[in-house]
Amino acid sequence: MKLLINTLFLLVLWSSLTACNEIDGGAVEIAWVIRGSDNQGYSCEDEKLAPFVINKIKLIIKGTEGEYDGVDICESGLVKNCVFECDSTFGGSTFRGVTSFSVPSGTYHIGIQPLDSKGNPISKVQVETPSLLRKTIDRETITFMGVWQMVINLNNI
Repeated sequence: MKLLINTLFLLVLWSSLTACNEIDGGAVEIAWVIRGSDNQGYSCEDEKLAPFVINKIKLIIKGTEGEYDGVDICESGLVKNCVFECDSTFGGSTFRGVTSFSVPSGTYHIGIQPLDSKGNPISKVQVETPSLLRKTIDRETITFMGVWQMVINLNNI
């Protein structure tokens, strides 16, 4: 009897959790670290980085085929949760973000754009980011992009 009650409880819990999450496609997860041109690690809000403190990270997901060819589906609003807080208050030096399950299945070029406190892009002259990577996104799957390194050009501060 206890097994039956536990099973029913877990079934109700599972169905209530999955009912809250809309799955309209795949999701993208990305992690990042911040380094200076002096090869030292920095937090997002480090005073040494002023005036180029990184406030947020915007994900870029550009289609490579079909109806999304050349379209940044984050910029267009098709994909939700493409902008992530760069918050060092919880400690650690690796930061993460994950989109909603709204990326249509297909092949995309994926990258990141650091943003300042006003939401403006920070120039690649100030913060170097990796080139866009080509990845295939599948429905109901989280595609982990790995850990990306951003390098702050301390000579321009």
